[in-house]
Amino acid sequence: MREAQMSRNYVNFAAIGDVATAADNSEAVFDNVREVLRGADLRFAQCERVYSERGSFQQQGLAPHVRQHPRSANAFKSVPFDVVGTGSNHTGDWGPEAAEDTIDAFHRLGIATIGSGRNIHEARKEIVFERNGVTVTFLGYVSVMLPQYWATETRAGSTPMRAHTFYEPYEYQPGSPPRIVTIPHAKDLELLLEDIARAKRAADVVVASFHWGVHYTARPIADYQQTVAHAAIDAGASVILGHHPHILQPIELYKGAVIFYSLGNFAMIRKAGSPNFCCPGGEYEFNHVYTKHMDPGQSFAYNRHKDEGRIVFIDLDKSGVRKVSVLPTVVNTANSKAEIVRPGDPRFEQYRKYMEWVSNDTQGGITQVGVEGDRYLLYRRADLV
Repeated sequence: MREAQMSRNYVNFAAIGDVATAADNSEAVFDNVREVLRGADLRFAQCERVYSERGSFQQQGLAPHVRQHPRSANAFKSVPFDVVGTGSNHTGDWGPEAAEDTIDAFHRLGIATIGSGRNIHEARKEIVFERNGVTVTFLGYVSVMLPQYWATETRAGSTPMRAHTFYEPYEYQPGSPPRIVTIPHAKDLELLLEDIARAKRAADVVVASFHWGVHYTARPIADYQQTVAHAAIDAGASVILGHHPHILQPIELYKGAVIFYSLGNFAMIRKAGSPNFCCPGGEYEFNHVYTKHMDPGQSFAYNRHKDEGRIVFIDLDKSGVRKVSVLPTVVNTANSKAEIVRPGDPRFEQYRKYMEWVSNDTQGGITQVGVEGDRYLLYRRADLV
């Protein structure tokens, strides 16, 4: 395997979306996909947990969340992942001490982190890897968080990429739904572009990760997301990895770069099995959220696709993105483990149709999804065809 990797002039990069581990036997969540992930040269996952024995639940945080013992982070080492996104709307749910402990838990395992830091300078710092002669840099940002959750000069937290929201009425009719307009926070965007330009000077490829978007909504994406994604690519990024909505969202090609607006749920433990599972008003059952029907009567409604995820495989060389393919996955609701959906399974074709549908109202969206072996083929650079 290693000799084959060294003979290549590109990096096979694998990325997955939201992962929420169990309190006990956390490694089991990857049992069905571990070997497939190990076949990649470089691996990324988004973490939806806080790993700490310190802190207290922040009552301002409206989302339920779990604080687990740092040993639960061993799940990510069992693959192993090279870099994990620790910035999210949950980063500060148990205070800055717990946010710092989460970072430390991964670093002790030899796993790099992006999206949060012990202070704002660490949060903005790029992480660099070299594989097969190609240098790949990672940066991470968060758009969904409370003010006390972002990192400062003296406080651990997430890397902010905030946005402003405006509500415009369509007509003079009380009770009519407004048009929702979002624009990026100007200073945050300026700093993000500086980060990417700096990272690009030191690497062949820049991968930017964003915890953003609207929960449980397949489409459309919020205005600010495409604005930020395009600006990041114009500044030098080749790959945009989005997460947080807990459902698969559009995939877009822009100037030879690829944008995954949401990687979806990869492995989500429905019941945390932890005494540290809090939300305002007491204990919270995930089923309260996951049984909601976001688009009544529609074939692509949230409750039909909430358990779908993907392993994204992206071949990267010194010129950027060579090839993009996807291995579909689904969360087994009996044990919360991710499982691969193979050709011949009726869900394989259903999943493919969903991918085409979800991107068809996004400019530049990938609306023709091919099949190559057991994967969906999304893109192959022209010089390789």
